[in-house]
Amino acid sequence: MTKQCRKYGDQTEMVCYNHSSTMGTVLSHDYVTSLYFNNGTAVSEGLKLYENERKCKEKGVEFKTRVQLACDLIKEHVSRAKQTICEWDSWFMCQDTVDQCLAKGNNWIGEIKSNRIVFYEGNRYRLDELSDRLRSEGCFSDIVVNCELFQTCKVDVFMPKIGDVSIVVNVRALTKDTHLLCTDLVDCSVEEIVGHALVRHGIEDFYKQAKALGFSEYRFRASEAALIHAHLVSLACTLLDVLRRRLLRYSIVGYLMSFEATVEWIRKKAMHLFMHAVRNSSQPFRSILRMIDTK
Repeated sequence: MTKQCRKYGDQTEMVCYNHSSTMGTVLSHDYVTSLYFNNGTAVSEGLKLYENERKCKEKGVEFKTRVQLACDLIKEHVSRAKQTICEWDSWFMCQDTVDQCLAKGNNWIGEIKSNRIVFYEGNRYRLDELSDRLRSEGCFSDIVVNCELFQTCKVDVFMPKIGDVSIVVNVRALTKDTHLLCTDLVDCSVEEIVGHALVRHGIEDFYKQAKALGFSEYRFRASEAALIHAHLVSLACTLLDVLRRRLLRYSIVGYLMSFEATVEWIRKKAMHLFMHAVRNSSQPFRSILRMIDTK
């Protein structure tokens, strides 16, 4: 997925105007990122800066589109499980990402725009038209995934340039929030596909926490410095997640703490260790006070 870091100076290296679903068109750095999920644990695996095409030409640097950067992330991934399923939003639902998954032997699930064309039972449909037909024919049924009720329908279709795929329409029963999914997991049940797709929610949670840790807060002009900062914040986010899970596993705490609570726990422990260091120190009191940042 893409993550944007708003900037206010056009002299920042590789900054450009990007579209944001929440802020409109903004001057920003745009990162294409990948997140690895396994048993509920999220690890930031790849992070690439989408660079300004004009500035790339001026510097003699190869320009890559967001889709090309996403394909690079898929190509660089080292599988750690028997089955790897790549998931992406509708921006990356295209032949290039699908072909890269096939080359790596990975399965895939992607959200897909409602205006995409498919062929179903020999007829040509836009996906929103196909969804309306399926609803009118009573093809939707209720399922429960992760204790949440969905109204869903799964059909096998043919997509130009991609081939035979399954389309899953899933609607949250409470909010009526509708999503269109496209996948090569044609032999999986609709419950399995929706369950896999829900893993993507963890991506938003991860970067929400990364933002709280300062993901977007930097004043570097050099793109290399911005990349280093983004990688370090992602690493800190991963280490915090590992720590809070180990605190629960080793019964140090009685519940899985939030990221904010974990940060506060670390601060308290660090202060406790600092006070012990002060108490046991042989340095003059004035020297110890100079160690403390009072600003």
